[in-house]
Amino acid sequence: MRREVKRERRSARFATVALALAALVLLAGCGPSSKSTAAGPSGSAAASSSAAPGAGCQQVGSVSFDKTKFVLHAGLAFGAFHHFIYKPYKANTLHGFAALAKAGVAGLFTVHELKLAKADAESSPTLCHLAAPFDKASATLSGVIGRIRSGKATSQDLEGADNDVNTVQSGAKAGGVEAPDQVPSDSQLASGGK
Repeated sequence: MRREVKRERRSARFATVALALAALVLLAGCGPSSKSTAAGPSGSAAASSSAAPGAGCQQVGSVSFDKTKFVLHAGLAFGAFHHFIYKPYKANTLHGFAALAKAGVAGLFTVHELKLAKADAESSPTLCHLAAPFDKASATLSGVIGRIRSGKATSQDLEGADNDVNTVQSGAKAGGVEAPDQVPSDSQLASGGK
């Protein structure tokens, strides 16, 4: 019986370490590239995008099936944040090494998916007005990820991140593109959604 418990603990530690390593690989792969960075060298795409639907915004880049990809990436971002970070926080289960490590990986995954969804929005003349709020949500969550992993995230940190993520999600819905939560699998979290 003790050996089984020890094996289970080793397996849980191994899975957590594997997720953490996958997150590091994902984070290293999130750097600027010509495919995923639609803003260009000045980073002005968000500034050139209007927040109101119908107000002309600048289309940046070109992504095939941009609306479909937008819904997919945004839904995965929202699902990862809500399922692995916010709901455990509200249920008071966001503690312990495994939960905090998984929440940290989910945070990195969420930021990555938000960036992809923003690039998809920027490449579409009908979605480009939805791109601006993604930067704020990504920046807020990026700032909170380290505190989540260390278990030092405050209620203000998590409520602020939830507010920014929900603003993006409700903005997309109001803009005519509903992106419901899609909970990523563990393998999607580990691979960064690729």
